Amino acid sequence: MARFLVRRILGSAATLLGVLVAVFLLLSAAPGDPARLATGGAPGRRAASSEALEAFRAVHGLDRPLPARLATWLGAAARLDLGRSFRDGRPVTRRIAETLPATLTVNGLALLLAAGLAVPLGVWGARHPGGTADRVSGLLLDALFSLPSFALGLLLLLLFSVQLRWTPVFADPSLGLRGIALPALTLALVALAPIARVTRRAVGEALSSPSALSGRARGERPREETMRALRRAAPAFTGLCAALVPQLVAGSVLVERVFGLPGTGQLLADSVFSRDLPMVLGLTLVSGVAVVVSTLAADAAAAVADPRIVDGEGT
Repeated sequence: MARFLVRRILGSAATLLGVLVAVFLLLSAAPGDPARLATGGAPGRRAASSEALEAFRAVHGLDRPLPARLATWLGAAARLDLGRSFRDGRPVTRRIAETLPATLTVNGLALLLAAGLAVPLGVWGARHPGGTADRVSGLLLDALFSLPSFALGLLLLLLFSVQLRWTPVFADPSLGLRGIALPALTLALVALAPIARVTRRAVGEALSSPSALSGRARGERPREETMRALRRAAPAFTGLCAALVPQLVAGSVLVERVFGLPGTGQLLADSVFSRDLPMVLGLTLVSGVAVVVSTLAADAAAAVADPRIVDGEGT
């Protein structure tokens, strides 16, 4: 198991490094001058002088060759120094620390809500396969899964904020649960279908296993049988929840944009549009680390559930 996880860690680290290099090169090659955007190149603002532009490039190393800039940033990032934002000069780590709690809260709430809705649906489907409720829930889950997160968010916004006026139009973490309910619900509904389907399959397999059949013959009550099936399905369920973290991280960018949530997704979108390279790279690194950790957790859960995965790696 240890060698299996070490190989996964090394592979994930190499992937993360490749993503960072790719993002750096893409943003550096994108049209537009970051110095002009940061010093007044936006519409309606007075253009900066050539001296101010040259001074900005010198301060931020934009006048250096691309490989040297990349090597400098990677070396600083290894020391947990992500540089300063091009837009306001504030440390990137501080800006991320300010916006990360909102994103973590919404994503954590979304995962809990998705699991709380999906597990009963999956258990019901496993105990009553092919029934009317099973078929109807399957159609609803397919519909939710096919909707893009931003489209689903707009529909919820029109219903609960514009029509019913139950929630604010713009998400506000300071309002508590009411202020973040819609973005969390949007992400939860996106993740609902895969969790419900995996739970249904895992519980169904556990209910049809020889031990379940023998327990049923001994007069085991349905509740006890279901709880035992859920315990057997726990590794698969845990692994899926960990694997859904990348999907939630990616979906947060669009969902936070729709609801105006002041989180890291909104910050990333604004930074991309303004060519704020240090901020984009810092957010990419943080998101990448979250994805790597969740992927490793999913791999570990899958290996616990099925040791043949580890054996297949040659350990």
